[in-house]
Parts: sequence; structure tokens; C-alpha cells
Amino acid sequence: MTHDTSSTRATRGEAPAGWVLERHAHGRLVFVAADGARHDDVDVLRAFPVSAAQGPVAIVGADGGELAWIDALASVAAPLRTILEQELAEREFLPVIERIEAIADSEPAEWTVSTDRGPHRFKVAHADDVVRQPDGAVFITDTDGMRYLVPRFDALDAESRRLLDSVE
Repeated sequence: MTHDTSSTRATRGEAPAGWVLERHAHGRLVFVAADGARHDDVDVLRAFPVSAAQGPVAIVGADGGELAWIDALASVAAPLRTILEQELAEREFLPVIERIEAIADSEPAEWTVSTDRGPHRFKVAHADDVVRQPDGAVFITDTDGMRYLVPRFDALDAESRRLLDSVE
């Protein structure tokens, strides 16, 4: 394992199957197959993020093709597991919407919100990208694939609830 000189973050991890995952200075991942073939800008995805959060993980190439499958994070060596967990944590970043300031009446609709990480603007393509859960939570997916959470619809202020209700 090598270390980034600016931190103690692992930058290289090898799997038992002989492939290697590397994080370069620009932050993106590179998958090096056992035969030496390199695949730049790969993504790490949980196969079942809700039902098996520590379960299967896929490494997917820029073209969407699966490059590797890991049955469980606990089954890989620490250096590789560290890289995988860091990548998943970055990917699964989920801002919490505390207030909805405005939703533009356009396609795609531009939302202006206050989140637990500060003010933010994003676009939502369709009403189908606003998913209400039985427990009162609402998930919103923007046009870039970023997800936002409203933990409890009934905890929003009246204006935010009115704006969210207008999305049908």
C-alpha cells in the first residue's frame, strides 16, 4: 500500500483475484485488471444499498460495464476496503433539505432549497424524481443524479410543504 503524501488515505488496493484499484491525485479511481488493462474513472456501487448495505459491491467502468464484483466488503483486505468505503461514502452523500425556498414552474424545474450543508440550487426533470415514502420521508433526485432527503414531510414549514405538494 502506498500513501498520499498529503494524508494517510490509502491510494492503492489489491484484490485476491489480482486486480488493483488506484486513486489518483485528481481523486478518480482507476481499475487495473489482472492482465494489466486499465480502466479510468470507474465507480463503486452497492448492489443492494438498503437491504444489504455491507453486502455486494460492483466496480463499474465509465461505459457502465461491470469490471469486478465483491460479495462483501469484510472479505477484502484493509487497503482495498478503505478505498471502497471512502468511495461509497462520497457517492452516498445525502444532503437533508430543511426548507424549500422556491420551485420554478419549468421543465426541468429549478429548486432553491436550504439544506443541512447550506443553500443549494438544482434541477428536477420530472415529478417521478420526487419519491414519497410511507414513513413521511421524501427523496428527490436531481438531473445530475444527486439525491436529497426530506426526513419528514410534516416537519417542514407550511410554505415548504405547499411547494412540495405542488409537485405532482
